[in-house]
Amino acid sequence: MAKVDKKHTITHIIFDFDGVLIDSERQYSVANTKCLALFGRIFTVEMKNAQMGRKKAESVEVLLKMNGLNGSVTVNDYMRRYDLMLEEFIPQAVELPGASKLINHFHAHNLPLAICTGSDTEEFALKMRNYSHWLDKIPFKQVVLSGSDPEVKNGKPHPDPYLVTLTRFPVPPASPKSVLVFEDSVNGARSAITAGLTVIMVPQKEFLPANWEEVRQELEPQLAEILESLEEFVPEKYGLPAFC
Repeated sequence: MAKVDKKHTITHIIFDFDGVLIDSERQYSVANTKCLALFGRIFTVEMKNAQMGRKKAESVEVLLKMNGLNGSVTVNDYMRRYDLMLEEFIPQAVELPGASKLINHFHAHNLPLAICTGSDTEEFALKMRNYSHWLDKIPFKQVVLSGSDPEVKNGKPHPDPYLVTLTRFPVPPASPKSVLVFEDSVNGARSAITAGLTVIMVPQKEFLPANWEEVRQELEPQLAEILESLEEFVPEKYGLPAFC
């Protein structure tokens, strides 16, 4: 059963993007696998989890350090190679089950929507080629691109990305707890929790860290719930209108 603070009515919704709305985390993994192979390194799930949710440059810096490449490969050099590979793979990212259903449902009931992602402007534009129709329901001014937004000083797992996203709503929420967040990554969940929001985690099984059970025990008491898919979401648990 969802652990919801009954004192706060959910009035606003924030989605992470990668791994929540579209299945782009696979494409990131393919691009990193191929890019690291150029330097004789192997991309692992542990590296994936260390990167997820972070600003792009921060995530590359973490990856280079984990592979002992930070002294020989610059962040910009890695990103140049990575971006070329990403351009090939990211358009293949498919919508995750339940994504459009939730966006359409929340929009139909006049709930303000936002996106909070670690992507930068160019990367987000690439991913949105097939999903630009979502911006009819989620105004671009309510899309926070942590990778390039000057107001976001520190990326996830710091609270900055979500705190900045709160300021982008034309009518701010009465309380952070009135904002429902959908996140897939540990870094993202920690970011939203630290920002004081109500957080649902929807992790992708193939990207769970090796110590997931330990991490789950740490995070679960602070989460509203953990779902296997957006399709499992029950609006009534949060005082929201039921699906028709």
